[in-house]
Amino acid sequence: MRAIAYIFVLILLSPMAIACETEVERALNGWFPSPTGISPDKDESIREATRIASIGQDVARFQLWRVLNGVELTERQIADEIERSMIENGSNPNWPSFDTIVASGSNGAIPHGDPENRGAGPKIVEIGDVVVVDLGARVNDWVSDVTRTYIVGGTTDETIISSYMAVYDAQNLTFPVIEAGTPAWVPDDIARTHITEQGYGDLFIHSLGHGFGVCVHEPPLLSSGSSDPLFGLSYNEQPLMVYDAITVEPGIYHDGWFGIRIEDDFLVNADGHEFLTADLPRDLEWAMITFEDYTDESVKEVGGDDGSSSFLPYPVGIVEIVVLSAIVVAIRREEESEIN
Repeated sequence: MRAIAYIFVLILLSPMAIACETEVERALNGWFPSPTGISPDKDESIREATRIASIGQDVARFQLWRVLNGVELTERQIADEIERSMIENGSNPNWPSFDTIVASGSNGAIPHGDPENRGAGPKIVEIGDVVVVDLGARVNDWVSDVTRTYIVGGTTDETIISSYMAVYDAQNLTFPVIEAGTPAWVPDDIARTHITEQGYGDLFIHSLGHGFGVCVHEPPLLSSGSSDPLFGLSYNEQPLMVYDAITVEPGIYHDGWFGIRIEDDFLVNADGHEFLTADLPRDLEWAMITFEDYTDESVKEVGGDDGSSSFLPYPVGIVEIVVLSAIVVAIRREEESEIN
């Protein structure tokens, strides 16, 4: 009976099963998180999942600001903090959308980050690094998938800036055609043409985007090619349909140096589309993390429910410790003199 149940799950997930190996593996191992069936409130759940993903990106950006201020953090430590914050804000703790990717420097030139450490490894993130952060939340069985790229300390490097703007502009060019009836390959063709015109065509090594839902990679495939080296899907001939949930994520990858990817989530509807992540900044100014981005107003939590933080918004160094110690000593001496 158990074998029959597994087969039923695989049929239920087809054709998404091809694009969602993690879910198939879990089903075959006897564990499936929704034994009573997938929850029906897809669109509202995805809206909430993208809201939580935006919180995750806010936390990522703040952690990278801490790096700029001298805090030593690895990719894995930043990913763990991102995942903690998303769970605290309502993401399913037992069934993640996918492993959070924090890919800094040369790891960012690999679309899925450090391949031996689930996308976020022991590499220490450094000032000057270009960092790709790809994350998602899950609410009521449904996922989100949102990527931003950050530059720790900003940059004047022309290659980094021109690569970022090529990705940003290519993404913008696709928005008008995200509507029901558009063949899935068309947005990819638009973005790929622009990136090629900017001189980076050979460095855009995956499809423009993909569908998502219960699995983070589902049809349709937004690709102008017949195959895709990143996801291995082959659904690019079907048109976008009302109620599709899709990502748009152009990228440029300079092997051994850095990568750029910006990914946003959309619901296709009868009026065109709903830009689910429109409120999460993605412009070049937002990408460049500088000292002035956060102030030292009391302790402030980035992305929490109440706006407070469990960590200081800047590192406490030896100078701060000496000053604080001196204040404490002065207060104690004053109290002792009053008692005497």
